[in-house]
Amino acid sequence: MNGALLVDVDSTIPNLALMHISAWRKGLGIEAGFDIPDPEEVWASVVFSWNRHKVYGLRMCYPDAKIDIGGGAYDLHKTLPREVDLMMPDYSIYPECDFDLGFTTRGCDRACRFCVVPRKEGRFRITQHPSEFHDPSHDKVVLMDNNVLLDKDWFLEITQWFLDNGLKVDFNQGLDIRLVDADIARRIAELRPIDAWHFAFDSLDYRDEVLRGIRLLRDAGVNLRSRTNWYVYLDNDDDFDSALERCEILRAERTTPYIMVNRQAARTQRMTDLKRWTRPHVFWSADFAEYRHERGVLR
Repeated sequence: MNGALLVDVDSTIPNLALMHISAWRKGLGIEAGFDIPDPEEVWASVVFSWNRHKVYGLRMCYPDAKIDIGGGAYDLHKTLPREVDLMMPDYSIYPECDFDLGFTTRGCDRACRFCVVPRKEGRFRITQHPSEFHDPSHDKVVLMDNNVLLDKDWFLEITQWFLDNGLKVDFNQGLDIRLVDADIARRIAELRPIDAWHFAFDSLDYRDEVLRGIRLLRDAGVNLRSRTNWYVYLDNDDDFDSALERCEILRAERTTPYIMVNRQAARTQRMTDLKRWTRPHVFWSADFAEYRHERGVLR
């Protein structure tokens, strides 16, 4: 038996925890990777709850190995040791990864009903400067911070570092539109996005704040249609009218929604139609009523 086998069950981007584990084990002289035969250690990460069953067979496959399973879908409160979590990620285990990946902050002080971050990570706090996980061969950085705008000064500091080093950036978990002010909007306009800036409009309760933030971004020179993308949470069919109204507000402001459907909810036809309608080539060619009429579906 030898080495540490890494198992990435379902990550949609390179798995940061496994990159930290790989760096940790290699630093101790232990071979680590995704293709270790007859391993003495198995480290698995499962992100999405509907894939949790995929790790159940590991103990049968590797009966003599030490098996450690983590990830938010497996154990919401399990974390890496702090010294491991702050290590330079081992980008080599994902050869296709051409960007920095990491957190500069953890936690969130919001209490969104559908979000596990406050329970998983606790209150907002600064953790690490992006220079500490920067690979000089990369010209892009993907931040996994859940609400970096909770500290405006920190946001301005790290984004100035991105500008000084010519780095494109993606705030993968989105930016809180409720915290955008004129200074932040101007900084967003100065930065180079990898793709588009992500925001969320999850409740009509903060409609006015969304509209205010949109005005600030527009005044700062951000191209809303091509450079912003808006997560619109759809919890269940009872939430449909609210989600449709949020999409229509965004359409009137010439920016694009992306429906985030609760996978645990029963999916109705109109929920499916709403998600399909927000595909950009459909969204900008017809309103929702026209789209459903063309498909022969009653409103």
